[in-house]
Amino acid sequence: MTVRWELRAAPHPDTEAVVRPVWAGEPLDGLPAALADGLSPAYLAAAGFAGGLGQVLHLPGAPATVLLGLGPRPPAGAGPAAAAAAARTAAAGLARAVRPYRHLAVHPPAAVPLRPLVEGYVLGGYRFVKYRSTAEAPPHQRIDLLAPDTEPARRSVAEGCDLAGAVLLARDLVNEPGEALTPPVFAERAAAVAERSGLVCEVWDAERIAAEKLGGLLGVSRGSLLPPRLVRLGYRPAGWSRRIALVGKGVTFDAGGLSLKPNAHLAGMKADMAGAAAVLGAMSALGALGCRVAVDAWLPLTENMPNADPIRVGDVLVMRDGTTVEICHADAEGRLIMADALVLAGETAPDAIIDLATLTDAAAVALGRRIAAVMGTDRALLDALTSAAERAGEPLWPLPLPDAYRPQLRSKVADLVNYTLGTRHGTALLAGLFLREFVPAGVPWAHLDIQGTALCEADDGEWVAGGTGFGVRTLIELLTAPPTT
Repeated sequence: MTVRWELRAAPHPDTEAVVRPVWAGEPLDGLPAALADGLSPAYLAAAGFAGGLGQVLHLPGAPATVLLGLGPRPPAGAGPAAAAAAARTAAAGLARAVRPYRHLAVHPPAAVPLRPLVEGYVLGGYRFVKYRSTAEAPPHQRIDLLAPDTEPARRSVAEGCDLAGAVLLARDLVNEPGEALTPPVFAERAAAVAERSGLVCEVWDAERIAAEKLGGLLGVSRGSLLPPRLVRLGYRPAGWSRRIALVGKGVTFDAGGLSLKPNAHLAGMKADMAGAAAVLGAMSALGALGCRVAVDAWLPLTENMPNADPIRVGDVLVMRDGTTVEICHADAEGRLIMADALVLAGETAPDAIIDLATLTDAAAVALGRRIAAVMGTDRALLDALTSAAERAGEPLWPLPLPDAYRPQLRSKVADLVNYTLGTRHGTALLAGLFLREFVPAGVPWAHLDIQGTALCEADDGEWVAGGTGFGVRTLIELLTAPPTT
């Protein structure tokens, strides 16, 4: 869907429908008298409209009127995030309900910024139809926001579009089939995004990866007939004083290597690069959104396949920093490629490192499909991430990294094992502890396990079936937030 946004004082004569947001349980103010007279509580009840979040009721007329439910008004003191979340979710439902209209006018909810309204509408209207033989061209809509045409309002609309566009970039990548989005193709896409976004970009091929001694990335890639890539992106605003490193797991298809997954588990494995997609999406919008923090991104890209010369259970890999790792499970590959990337990120002496990875089913079992796990070494960083995630509408829940579990990573033949065979409990924490081994001491670090949130099976608020782009909004919110004193 292509949307053109305008700020207007009144509906255009060509407007096909006027959208009026409604808080649940509150009067329907501002409606034309002829229409309001017929909207008795009995009529609304019969129509099933109670102003619930995302509910839509179409009323005939010229133009038509569309009532949009915002749910209960957030209580006083709830903060702006609650109202923004309601506007975002409601707008997403609206986008799916008004597809036939080509020209709408929307009364924005009072006291709600335009940015989440625009953001939610674009996200809710998204569809991935690239591979549908009968798909129609995306519809073009014009939406007039009935609000004063001021510079802050224009900026809010532009920010909503830029933010949503970054999420859609990540969604498009996650939704691509594994045969189409191979490591070399992902690297090419990243380079093209960098050129459009004013980012510095380096792409390392297999020979450079070997020269840099990235033993984890090389080891995992051995099972694939396609070569690995390592993408480094850089964002440098004028006058920057802080520098953050991002790392995103980029397994473009995860068959499990020699620890081959059963077929039922393979269905979502094209999404095992969702961490890298989220990082790339976030990087693409930093310039447009005025980020004042310098950011480096590291994207290790490979397949995990049982072809060619795959790593065997019992093999020992040497990571970039010299740490040796015994392979106890070939399907615990994400932490191997992330280890190399974390070492690279740490060598640049950043102020903090944040990584995103579809790393463990255990995180999804614990937290479900709407909440991602976060772990790390620095309380201030974890608190900042959790707060940014709440504002962005992408909830995180902190999990511990207990030192008492660290002995389970010991190997009898190497420094570490990549997986604790026979252990059913705490495996998300053990994966986090493994990654912690490759973060320099004293550098604040946070790890987001987005295994459960990278995909959704049905439309749900601003998410649509398929890739969610989870993490893009959180990273952007964190990186663009005003510095605290």
